[in-house]
Amino acid sequence: MKTHSCSLVLGALAALLVSACGSSASTTGSGSNSVGATTGAGGAPGSGGAGGTASGATGGEASVSTSSASAGVGGDPATTGSAASTGASGSSGTGGSGGFGTIFTILLENHDYDQVVGSANTPYINSLIGKYGLATDYQDSMLHPSLPNYLYLITGAKLYPGFIDLDPSGNGVFPVDADNLGNQLELAGIHWRSYQEDSGTPCNLDGNGLYEPKHDPFLYFNNIQKNAAVCDARSVDYSQFPADLAAGTYQYMWITPNMTHNGHNPTGDTVASIKQTDLWLSTEVPKILASTAYQNNGVLFITWDEGTGTFSTGDHVAMIVVSTKLKSAGMKVATPLSHASYLRTIEDIFGITDKLGAAQNATSLAEFFSP
Repeated sequence: MKTHSCSLVLGALAALLVSACGSSASTTGSGSNSVGATTGAGGAPGSGGAGGTASGATGGEASVSTSSASAGVGGDPATTGSAASTGASGSSGTGGSGGFGTIFTILLENHDYDQVVGSANTPYINSLIGKYGLATDYQDSMLHPSLPNYLYLITGAKLYPGFIDLDPSGNGVFPVDADNLGNQLELAGIHWRSYQEDSGTPCNLDGNGLYEPKHDPFLYFNNIQKNAAVCDARSVDYSQFPADLAAGTYQYMWITPNMTHNGHNPTGDTVASIKQTDLWLSTEVPKILASTAYQNNGVLFITWDEGTGTFSTGDHVAMIVVSTKLKSAGMKVATPLSHASYLRTIEDIFGITDKLGAAQNATSLAEFFSP
């Protein structure tokens, strides 16, 4: 969430609406690309769609009706809607395809590859790299500040020239009608959650203390934010993560640490900030690795939103892949990859065939995994 010298261009909203949707609707009223018929390890039945009357919008967008949405009270949407919201044939929620279990993602802030990999300031992170997998040529979205990268990770859309750290509401720009990974998962009947450390209340659109809503990209879209049942169930405080992890309920779990633990603070002190991130990870990641959800063919992706631009590597950031499905321990993949590759990988794992934005042509991270 660095501050860069550029101006807000409202016209970029149009670019978002076009590029975020890709060349075709990724989830339509007919549910043609849903994965309701595919069951993998770790799946739990009963995930209803966000809205039983989802329909393809102009230009191939998919949106969710807020008036017809239904969900289990206080938790995961559990009332089955139409075939569009639950899967290809209206079946119950499913596990990841391709033999994968739960997919975890930890998104961190503002450190270049060279500040992380091989650094004496990050002993725990480098212990993970030594045991698991590292993409050695992985790029952010090539845009700054942080917000365009967060949105790119779940839409494949480049918001050039970008928005200056706008919150997800109250600014006349966001939320918007555009497709996104959260909506894709929702319509496919995939149990998922975004965990925000120190957010307090569910679907919190207002920053407080060390919580910034701009670090929860799912809040920026009408089909999530404006559907109260979905938003309250999906965007929650990180304090709910331990119980959810133990229960094995969710198949996709996105984690944003608070402004200290994610490496943002203290601003201007890259050493102190990355040390705090390393310490936080050394406490939290072992909990994930000890869980049944991870051990049952789960995957943990750890990456950074953007490079700082202060090193020669520029937009080069680390992508660490932790999984029991890796081809080999300590493996390094030199294939050029990016945040669009991450999005493509998640869509592939869950059998979402119509890819969003840049994910359509991106190389996935499949090279890391055994069949």
